[in-house]
Amino acid sequence: MQRRTWLRLVTTGALGAPLLGLAGPAQAARNDALRTTLKYQDKPNGNDRCTTCAHFVPGKAPTDKGACRVLPGDTEISPAGYCVAFMKKG
Repeated sequence: MQRRTWLRLVTTGALGAPLLGLAGPAQAARNDALRTTLKYQDKPNGNDRCTTCAHFVPGKAPTDKGACRVLPGDTEISPAGYCVAFMKKG
């Protein structure tokens, strides 16, 4: 992914993140357009998975679906998922 594309995605995510608070916690949502752009999949890519990504916001339990800071408004992210925005936790 080119740096400009990455910066555009991060900026979009940062601007959209406050909108996450407007959705009730019981509402599940998906950001299908951005999922497609980031090539999100519900399975890991080798050892790379959402639970080891710095952008992942875990659900209540370790196996519950969570959210992602790069996918604003999406609360259906699988802990075992993966996308091209993956960044290993430091």
